[in-house]
Order: sequence, then C-alpha cells, then structure tokens
Amino acid sequence: MWAIFAQRPVARAVAIFAALNLLTVLLFTLLVPGRSQLRPDSIPLQNPQEVLWRVSLALLTYLVILWALRPGRRSWWETVVLAVFGAGVVIWLTNYYMPFLALGIVPVVARYFLPLPWVLSLVVALAGLSGWWSVRQPLQLTLEVKLTQIPTRSETLSTRPIPANPTAQTSFWVFITVLYAGYSLFALELLVREAKARQALETTQRELEETSRQAGVLAERQRLAREIHDTLAQSFASVVVHLEAAEGALGSPAVVNYISQARDTAREGLSEARRLVWALRPEILEGIPLPEALQQLLQRWQSVSSQEARFTLAGEPRPLHPEIELSLLRITQEALSNVRKHAQANLVNVTLSYLDGLVLLDIQDDGIGLDRRAASSGGFGLRSIRERVEALGGEFTLESEPGRGTILAVSLPEFPIPKHRVGGST
Repeated sequence: MWAIFAQRPVARAVAIFAALNLLTVLLFTLLVPGRSQLRPDSIPLQNPQEVLWRVSLALLTYLVILWALRPGRRSWWETVVLAVFGAGVVIWLTNYYMPFLALGIVPVVARYFLPLPWVLSLVVALAGLSGWWSVRQPLQLTLEVKLTQIPTRSETLSTRPIPANPTAQTSFWVFITVLYAGYSLFALELLVREAKARQALETTQRELEETSRQAGVLAERQRLAREIHDTLAQSFASVVVHLEAAEGALGSPAVVNYISQARDTAREGLSEARRLVWALRPEILEGIPLPEALQQLLQRWQSVSSQEARFTLAGEPRPLHPEIELSLLRITQEALSNVRKHAQANLVNVTLSYLDGLVLLDIQDDGIGLDRRAASSGGFGLRSIRERVEALGGEFTLESEPGRGTILAVSLPEFPIPKHRVGGST
C-alpha cells in the first residue's frame, strides 16, 4: 500500500498523521457514550455492534483518505465527493459527539490540497461550531468514584450529570478545540516541511549526480577530439601535403591522376576528421552567446552547402543551462545536415525564441518535404533529436508534407528536467 507514497513524502506524512488522528477519534468514540446511546452509563466498547459500526466507519474513512492522496490530479466530481464525505464526517461527529473531533482528520487531509490560510479558516469554522454546539447540545460525562471510608465499610458515590454552565462549557470546548487543532496542524506542518526539504535535497543530489555524469561525458568527448586532432587530422594533413608535392614533381598523366585521387580522398578524410572534432568539442559556445554561435554555424553551413540560411532572434537573449545550449546547437547541426543531404532546399529559416521559462527553436526549409512514413519512422536523425529533447524534459514536433518543405520545432526548459521528474507529484 505504501508503494504509492514511495516518491511522495508529503502525501506519506499526511497519510500517517491522518491515520494516527483517526485512531485517536476511534478510541474516543469507543470509550465515550454518544448522545443517541440508550444507556449513557455504558461505553460503546461493551457493545459488539457499536464496536463493529465504529471500526467499519473508521476503515471506510481511511480508505477514502488514501484514495484522495493517490497520485495524479483530482477531477471536479472527485473533489465534490471528497467535500461531501468530509462534511458527512463532521455531521456524524457533531450529531453524536462534538465537532472538534473532526479537527484531527478533515483539516489534515485538506492541508494536502489547500494552502495553510484556507485550512486555518476551516479550523476557525469548526472551532466556532464546537463552541456553539457545546451550548446547544452539551455532552455530559458521568463519573463513578468508589471511596473506602473504613476497612469494613465501603460506599459508592456516583456523580450525577450537573447542569453545565454555558459560558464555562463554551470556554472549555473552545480551549480543547484550539489545543487539538494547534497540535495537529503544527505537527503536520513540521512533517510536511521536513518532507519537502528531504525531497528537495534528494532532487539536488540527483541533479548533482547527473551534472557530474554529464561533465564526465563532455570531458571524454574533449579527450577524443584531441586524440582525433593530434592523430588522424595531422596525418591526413601530412598526406595531402606530400601528395601535392609528388603531383608537382611527376609528369606522367596516369601517375598524376592516381595522386590526385589519393589527395582528394585524403582531403575528404581530413574534412571528416575536422567535422568530428568540431562536433565533439563545444568550443563554439565558449565565450559567445548561443544566438551568435548559431549565426556562425549557419554561415559555415552556407559556405559548404551553397544554400541560403536566415537566422531570426525573438525575445531577450539570456544565459541558459550549458546542456540546454549545447543541445540546441547539436539539434541545429543535425537538422542542417538533414536539409543538406535530403531536403533539396534553397532556403532554410532558423528561429530562436526566448520565452518565460522556455526557449524555442524552429527550423523550416522549402525543400521536397517528407512523407508521413518517413517522418514517423524516426529516420534522418529524427529519432536522436526526439530522444535528446525528451531526455531534457522538452517537446519535439515535426510537420512535413511532400513538396511543401519541413518544419522542425523544439521547446526546451531553461534547465534540464530529468525523466524521473517529469509528471511527478507530491
């Protein structure tokens, strides 16, 4: 049963506290005769039917509380059911005992859904109801005392119900109400705040672990980039230089042709090695803001693709989480690569928009577009883009029709939201 509260410490605290208070109310109703009881001198605990009735009602109440605390949002009709059931509990306790008994149950559960000022208003209302009801329907207890006056003679004295002083009785029940409500809410508030603090600490620890892991990944990428640059790139550059020298020294057309082919192959390898180095190392973002980095990326892409690219900035630029900025850059790289290889487009529009708590990236081309099967299959690197966006807690959409181009839209938060936090609740 407690599995539903594993990652929800606030709900768990409310459930435990409601159970303890409900047990207290149950014991009170088992030991104190109700107003409608035929024999006020006997306690309900002596009557099996009364015990069964009260225990069943307590179990039903707690099951409703657990149902109310389950994960997810409550619909309007569920809220109405909870309110009606809570009112029923108050009415039953008011009719048979005193309204103050509901203070250990109703406000505790209400605190999970409502802010503290609203709950305090509910407490004040129940306190006023207790004071008024204590005068109208006083709950009197009969106390039986046995006194031994001499060793051979005993006398039993039974106190009869004494007519209650309205002012004294009102003051007494108001005092009990304030004491009971104050204890319940104060203790619950401490538990809730401790649970929230513990939950925030656990979330921070997970984020630190994720940040440390990402830092390790970036460090490994930079190491690989240095290795590629120091080995493959340098080797390809050396091969190109030597082949160009050999081409100038030899006069045979066949030899020149072979050397030219080898040179072109070496240059392609060098370009690929440089592309890998540039893709692995995010130095393009070091020292410059993201909009400027995207503009540099588009300028470089135009020079190698012979396609026009336009950049539009909307909103006021501001620093984002490094992983968000790097992901936006990588997504743009992948999208431009797709346009170059598959779209046959003449123009690409890249729009970066800064909103409140969000950043949007839209990439639109006027190419041949994609059919629905290709768009939904996750080809052309779309699956990796979608997975990257969803891993950060963002949204990815793709609109494309054959002959009408393609629109790729990405929405990301300012800070990464790990998957285990998306859709979470207290």
